[in-house]
Amino acid sequence: MRLSGLTKLVMATTMLGALMVPAMASAAAKGSKVILLTVTEECEYCALHQRAFKEVAAAAGIDLEVKITNYDAAEQASQVDQAIAQNPAAIVLWPADSSAIVPSLRKIKQAGIPLVITNSEPDKKYADYWNVFTGPSDLGNGQSAAEAMIKGFAEKKLGSEGKIFIVEGVPGTPPQILRSKGFEEVLGQKAGGITVAGKQNGNWDQTKATDAAAALFTQIGPEVKGVYAQADNMMSGVIVAAKRAGIDPAKLVLVGSNCSIEGVNQIKDGTQYATVLQSPIDDGKYAAKAVVDLLDGKPVEKEIFLPHEIITKDNISECDAAIGR
Repeated sequence: MRLSGLTKLVMATTMLGALMVPAMASAAAKGSKVILLTVTEECEYCALHQRAFKEVAAAAGIDLEVKITNYDAAEQASQVDQAIAQNPAAIVLWPADSSAIVPSLRKIKQAGIPLVITNSEPDKKYADYWNVFTGPSDLGNGQSAAEAMIKGFAEKKLGSEGKIFIVEGVPGTPPQILRSKGFEEVLGQKAGGITVAGKQNGNWDQTKATDAAAALFTQIGPEVKGVYAQADNMMSGVIVAAKRAGIDPAKLVLVGSNCSIEGVNQIKDGTQYATVLQSPIDDGKYAAKAVVDLLDGKPVEKEIFLPHEIITKDNISECDAAIGR
Protein backbone atom coordinates (compact mmCIF):
# COMPACT_ATOMS: atom_id res chain seq x y z
CA MET A 1 0.00 0.00 0.00
CA ARG A 2 1.35 3.43 -0.90
CA LEU A 3 1.90 5.76 2.02
CA SER A 4 0.10 9.08 2.02
CA GLY A 5 2.06 12.27 1.46
CA LEU A 6 1.68 13.34 5.08
CA THR A 7 2.81 9.93 6.36
CA LYS A 8 5.89 10.11 4.16
CA LEU A 9 6.50 13.62 5.43
CA VAL A 10 6.74 12.31 8.98
CA MET A 11 9.05 9.51 7.87
CA ALA A 12 11.23 11.88 5.86
CA THR A 13 11.62 14.33 8.70
CA THR A 14 12.56 11.52 11.06
CA MET A 15 15.27 10.17 8.79
CA LEU A 16 16.85 13.35 7.48
CA GLY A 17 18.62 14.31 10.68
CA ALA A 18 18.96 17.94 9.56
CA LEU A 19 18.98 20.85 11.97
CA MET A 20 15.60 21.72 13.40
CA VAL A 21 14.03 25.11 12.70
CA PRO A 22 13.28 26.72 16.08
CA ALA A 23 9.68 27.08 17.11
CA MET A 24 8.48 30.52 16.11
CA ALA A 25 6.71 33.16 18.11
CA SER A 26 3.90 33.63 15.61
CA ALA A 27 0.16 33.30 15.40
CA ALA A 28 -1.41 29.89 14.97
CA ALA A 29 -2.04 28.78 11.39
CA LYS A 30 -5.83 29.05 11.62
CA GLY A 31 -6.90 32.41 10.23
CA SER A 32 -3.34 33.44 9.28
CA LYS A 33 -2.63 35.13 5.95
CA VAL A 34 -0.27 33.10 3.75
CA ILE A 35 0.83 34.01 0.23
CA LEU A 36 1.83 31.26 -2.22
CA LEU A 37 4.05 32.50 -5.07
CA THR A 38 4.16 29.83 -7.75
CA VAL A 39 5.46 29.49 -11.29
CA THR A 40 2.62 28.45 -13.59
CA GLU A 41 -0.67 26.59 -13.90
CA GLU A 42 0.04 25.48 -17.46
CA CYS A 43 1.81 22.22 -16.59
CA GLU A 44 -0.10 19.33 -15.03
CA TYR A 45 2.48 18.94 -12.28
CA CYS A 46 2.25 22.59 -11.23
CA ALA A 47 -1.54 22.53 -11.24
CA LEU A 48 -1.67 19.39 -9.08
CA HIS A 49 0.90 20.86 -6.70
CA GLN A 50 -1.19 24.00 -6.25
CA ARG A 51 -4.42 22.05 -5.78
CA ALA A 52 -2.88 19.82 -3.10
CA PHE A 53 -1.41 22.85 -1.33
CA LYS A 54 -4.78 24.58 -1.29
CA GLU A 55 -6.51 21.51 0.15
CA VAL A 56 -4.13 21.25 3.12
CA ALA A 57 -4.17 25.02 3.66
CA ALA A 58 -7.97 25.11 3.63
CA ALA A 59 -8.20 22.24 6.11
CA ALA A 60 -5.91 24.20 8.46
CA GLY A 61 -8.03 27.35 8.14
CA ILE A 62 -5.32 29.41 6.40
CA ASP A 63 -6.31 32.61 4.58
CA LEU A 64 -4.48 31.85 1.33
CA GLU A 65 -3.63 34.10 -1.61
CA VAL A 66 -1.93 32.72 -4.72
CA LYS A 67 0.23 34.74 -7.13
CA ILE A 68 1.31 33.06 -10.39
CA THR A 69 4.01 33.85 -12.95
CA ASN A 70 4.94 31.90 -16.07
CA TYR A 71 8.58 31.34 -15.04
CA ASP A 72 9.13 35.11 -15.36
CA ALA A 73 11.83 35.97 -12.82
CA ALA A 74 11.33 39.74 -13.12
CA GLU A 75 7.59 39.42 -12.59
CA GLN A 76 8.15 37.13 -9.61
CA ALA A 77 10.49 39.68 -8.04
CA SER A 78 7.72 42.26 -8.33
CA GLN A 79 5.25 39.80 -6.80
CA VAL A 80 7.59 39.27 -3.85
CA ASP A 81 7.68 43.04 -3.25
CA GLN A 82 3.86 43.11 -3.33
CA ALA A 83 3.68 40.15 -0.94
CA ILE A 84 6.07 41.77 1.54
CA ALA A 85 3.96 44.96 1.49
CA GLN A 86 0.95 42.88 2.54
CA ASN A 87 2.87 41.68 5.63
CA PRO A 88 1.50 38.10 5.62
CA ALA A 89 2.09 35.61 8.42
CA ALA A 90 4.22 33.56 5.99
CA ILE A 91 5.23 33.25 2.33
CA VAL A 92 5.59 30.03 0.36
CA LEU A 93 7.70 30.44 -2.79
CA TRP A 94 8.39 28.29 -5.84
CA PRO A 95 11.36 30.12 -7.44
CA ALA A 96 11.09 30.87 -11.15
CA ASP A 97 14.89 31.19 -11.31
CA SER A 98 17.15 29.95 -8.53
CA SER A 99 19.77 32.67 -9.01
CA ALA A 100 17.56 35.65 -9.84
CA ILE A 101 15.39 35.01 -6.78
CA VAL A 102 18.20 35.56 -4.24
CA PRO A 103 17.71 39.35 -3.77
CA SER A 104 14.00 38.70 -3.16
CA LEU A 105 14.82 36.02 -0.58
CA ARG A 106 17.02 38.55 1.20
CA LYS A 107 14.15 41.07 1.26
CA ILE A 108 11.75 38.52 2.77
CA LYS A 109 14.33 37.68 5.43
CA GLN A 110 14.87 41.36 6.24
CA ALA A 111 11.10 41.84 6.55
CA GLY A 112 11.01 39.07 9.17
CA ILE A 113 8.43 37.03 7.27
CA PRO A 114 8.70 33.21 7.64
CA LEU A 115 9.50 31.60 4.29
CA VAL A 116 8.99 28.10 2.92
CA ILE A 117 10.70 27.32 -0.40
CA THR A 118 8.81 24.69 -2.35
CA ASN A 119 9.91 22.40 -5.20
CA SER A 120 13.04 24.22 -6.39
CA GLU A 121 15.79 24.79 -3.83
CA PRO A 122 18.25 27.64 -4.53
CA ASP A 123 21.94 27.28 -3.76
CA LYS A 124 22.34 26.09 -0.18
CA LYS A 125 24.78 28.91 0.56
CA TYR A 126 21.69 31.12 0.78
CA ALA A 127 19.81 28.75 3.11
CA ASP A 128 19.74 31.31 5.94
CA TYR A 129 17.20 33.24 3.88
CA TRP A 130 14.48 30.60 4.26
CA ASN A 131 13.05 28.59 7.13
CA VAL A 132 12.23 25.34 5.34
CA PHE A 133 12.67 23.74 1.93
CA THR A 134 10.23 21.04 0.86
CA GLY A 135 10.26 19.18 -2.42
CA PRO A 136 12.34 16.88 -4.58
CA SER A 137 16.02 16.25 -4.21
CA ASP A 138 16.83 17.15 -7.79
CA LEU A 139 20.34 15.80 -7.38
CA GLY A 140 18.86 12.50 -6.13
CA ASN A 141 16.32 12.56 -8.94
CA GLY A 142 19.08 12.76 -11.53
CA GLN A 143 21.04 10.04 -9.76
CA SER A 144 18.03 7.71 -9.85
CA ALA A 145 17.54 8.49 -13.56
CA ALA A 146 21.13 7.44 -14.23
CA GLU A 147 20.64 4.19 -12.33
CA ALA A 148 17.55 3.58 -14.49
CA MET A 149 19.54 4.28 -17.66
CA ILE A 150 22.22 1.76 -16.63
CA LYS A 151 19.55 -0.81 -15.76
CA GLY A 152 17.82 -0.22 -19.09
CA PHE A 153 21.03 -0.72 -21.07
CA ALA A 154 21.44 -4.10 -19.36
CA GLU A 155 17.81 -5.21 -19.81
CA LYS A 156 17.72 -4.20 -23.48
CA LYS A 157 21.11 -5.85 -24.05
CA LEU A 158 22.68 -2.67 -25.45
CA GLY A 159 26.12 -3.41 -24.02
CA SER A 160 28.16 -1.25 -21.68
CA GLU A 161 28.85 1.58 -24.13
CA GLY A 162 26.72 3.98 -26.12
CA LYS A 163 25.74 7.55 -26.79
CA ILE A 164 22.78 9.21 -25.14
CA PHE A 165 21.49 12.77 -24.89
CA ILE A 166 19.63 14.90 -22.35
CA VAL A 167 16.61 17.13 -22.87
CA GLU A 168 16.75 19.61 -20.01
CA GLY A 169 14.20 21.92 -18.39
CA VAL A 170 14.19 25.70 -18.10
CA PRO A 171 17.79 27.00 -17.89
CA GLY A 172 18.78 28.26 -14.45
CA THR A 173 16.15 26.34 -12.52
CA PRO A 174 17.35 23.92 -9.81
CA PRO A 175 15.79 20.86 -11.52
CA GLN A 176 17.60 21.63 -14.78
CA ILE A 177 20.95 22.15 -13.08
CA LEU A 178 20.90 19.47 -10.42
CA ARG A 179 19.20 16.66 -12.33
CA SER A 180 21.87 16.80 -15.02
CA LYS A 181 24.59 17.01 -12.38
CA GLY A 182 23.32 13.95 -10.49
CA PHE A 183 22.73 12.03 -13.72
CA GLU A 184 26.19 12.64 -15.14
CA GLU A 185 27.95 12.01 -11.82
CA VAL A 186 26.44 8.53 -11.49
CA LEU A 187 27.14 7.64 -15.12
CA GLY A 188 30.74 8.76 -14.64
CA GLN A 189 31.11 6.65 -11.52
CA LYS A 190 29.28 3.51 -12.61
CA ALA A 191 29.00 3.46 -16.41
CA GLY A 192 31.77 5.44 -18.04
CA GLY A 193 31.01 3.86 -21.41
CA ILE A 194 27.58 5.49 -21.55
CA THR A 195 28.38 9.00 -22.73
CA VAL A 196 26.24 12.13 -22.90
CA ALA A 197 26.73 13.23 -26.51
CA GLY A 198 24.52 16.31 -26.37
CA LYS A 199 22.09 18.44 -24.37
CA GLN A 200 19.35 20.88 -25.31
CA ASN A 201 16.67 22.69 -23.35
CA GLY A 202 13.05 21.64 -23.75
CA ASN A 203 11.87 24.17 -21.12
CA TRP A 204 9.39 21.68 -19.60
CA ASP A 205 7.37 21.98 -22.82
CA GLN A 206 6.49 19.08 -25.12
CA THR A 207 6.68 21.06 -28.37
CA LYS A 208 10.04 22.62 -27.50
CA ALA A 209 11.30 19.21 -26.37
CA THR A 210 10.28 17.74 -29.74
CA ASP A 211 12.39 20.35 -31.53
CA ALA A 212 15.32 19.86 -29.16
CA ALA A 213 15.24 16.07 -29.56
CA ALA A 214 14.91 16.33 -33.34
CA ALA A 215 18.06 18.44 -33.48
CA LEU A 216 19.93 15.99 -31.24
CA PHE A 217 18.81 12.91 -33.19
CA THR A 218 20.09 14.63 -36.34
CA GLN A 219 23.34 15.70 -34.67
CA ILE A 220 24.20 12.34 -33.11
CA GLY A 221 22.57 10.08 -35.68
CA PRO A 222 21.65 6.40 -35.40
CA GLU A 223 24.24 5.82 -32.66
CA VAL A 224 21.80 7.12 -30.03
CA LYS A 225 20.91 4.37 -27.55
CA GLY A 226 19.13 6.35 -24.88
CA VAL A 227 17.62 9.66 -23.83
CA TYR A 228 17.16 11.28 -20.44
CA ALA A 229 14.33 13.83 -20.48
CA GLN A 230 14.10 15.73 -17.22
CA ALA A 231 10.29 15.56 -17.27
CA ASP A 232 7.88 12.99 -18.71
CA ASN A 233 5.95 15.52 -20.78
CA MET A 234 9.21 16.39 -22.55
CA MET A 235 9.78 12.67 -23.14
CA SER A 236 6.55 12.74 -25.16
CA GLY A 237 8.31 15.20 -27.46
CA VAL A 238 11.37 12.94 -27.64
CA ILE A 239 9.17 10.03 -28.70
CA VAL A 240 7.55 12.13 -31.44
CA ALA A 241 10.97 13.22 -32.69
CA ALA A 242 12.29 9.64 -32.65
CA LYS A 243 9.38 8.38 -34.74
CA ARG A 244 9.80 11.22 -37.23
CA ALA A 245 13.47 10.27 -37.53
CA GLY A 246 12.51 6.66 -38.28
CA ILE A 247 13.71 5.41 -34.89
CA ASP A 248 11.67 2.96 -32.83
CA PRO A 249 11.54 4.54 -29.35
CA ALA A 250 10.89 1.15 -27.74
CA LYS A 251 14.40 0.07 -28.77
CA LEU A 252 15.97 3.00 -26.91
CA VAL A 253 16.37 3.44 -23.16
CA LEU A 254 14.11 6.42 -22.52
CA VAL A 255 14.18 7.69 -18.94
CA GLY A 256 11.96 10.52 -17.79
CA SER A 257 10.97 12.04 -14.49
CA ASN A 258 8.00 13.24 -12.39
CA CYS A 259 5.53 10.36 -12.87
CA SER A 260 3.23 12.56 -14.95
CA ILE A 261 0.37 11.08 -16.94
CA GLU A 262 2.45 11.13 -20.12
CA GLY A 263 5.16 9.02 -18.50
CA VAL A 264 2.66 6.59 -17.02
CA ASN A 265 1.01 5.99 -20.39
CA GLN A 266 4.32 5.75 -22.24
CA ILE A 267 5.73 3.22 -19.79
CA LYS A 268 2.55 1.16 -20.02
CA ASP A 269 2.68 1.09 -23.84
CA GLY A 270 6.39 0.26 -23.86
CA THR A 271 7.75 3.38 -25.58
CA GLN A 272 9.34 4.76 -22.39
CA TYR A 273 11.52 2.57 -20.20
CA ALA A 274 11.40 4.38 -16.85
CA THR A 275 10.62 7.51 -14.90
CA VAL A 276 11.56 8.77 -11.44
CA LEU A 277 8.88 9.04 -8.79
CA GLN A 278 7.97 12.61 -7.90
CA SER A 279 4.44 13.19 -6.72
CA PRO A 280 3.07 16.69 -7.38
CA ILE A 281 0.36 15.95 -4.83
CA ASP A 282 2.89 15.13 -2.11
CA ASP A 283 5.03 18.08 -3.23
CA GLY A 284 2.17 20.50 -2.60
CA LYS A 285 1.14 18.80 0.65
CA TYR A 286 4.68 18.85 2.04
CA ALA A 287 4.91 22.62 1.52
CA ALA A 288 1.50 23.32 3.00
CA LYS A 289 2.12 21.07 6.01
CA ALA A 290 5.46 22.80 6.62
CA VAL A 291 3.97 26.30 6.67
CA VAL A 292 1.11 25.16 8.91
CA ASP A 293 3.58 23.64 11.38
CA LEU A 294 5.74 26.79 11.33
CA LEU A 295 2.75 28.98 12.11
CA ASP A 296 1.62 26.62 14.84
CA GLY A 297 5.06 26.92 16.43
CA LYS A 298 6.02 23.30 15.86
CA PRO A 299 9.62 22.26 15.11
CA VAL A 300 10.17 21.60 11.40
CA GLU A 301 13.16 20.12 9.58
CA LYS A 302 15.21 22.53 7.46
CA GLU A 303 14.92 20.23 4.40
CA ILE A 304 12.11 17.77 3.69
CA PHE A 305 12.66 15.73 0.53
CA LEU A 306 10.29 13.68 -1.60
CA PRO A 307 11.23 10.07 -2.41
CA HIS A 308 12.89 9.57 -5.84
CA GLU A 309 12.28 5.91 -6.59
CA ILE A 310 12.87 4.40 -10.04
CA ILE A 311 9.58 3.48 -11.74
CA THR A 312 9.29 0.94 -14.55
CA LYS A 313 6.49 -1.27 -15.82
CA ASP A 314 6.99 -3.49 -12.76
CA ASN A 315 5.87 -0.83 -10.26
CA ILE A 316 3.97 1.66 -12.42
CA SER A 317 1.01 1.57 -10.02
CA GLU A 318 3.05 3.80 -7.70
CA CYS A 319 3.03 6.48 -10.39
CA ASP A 320 -0.73 6.19 -10.75
CA ALA A 321 -1.11 6.85 -7.04
CA ALA A 322 1.38 9.72 -7.14
CA ILE A 323 -0.75 11.69 -9.60
CA GLY A 324 -4.06 10.76 -8.01
CA ARG A 325 -5.32 8.24 -10.55
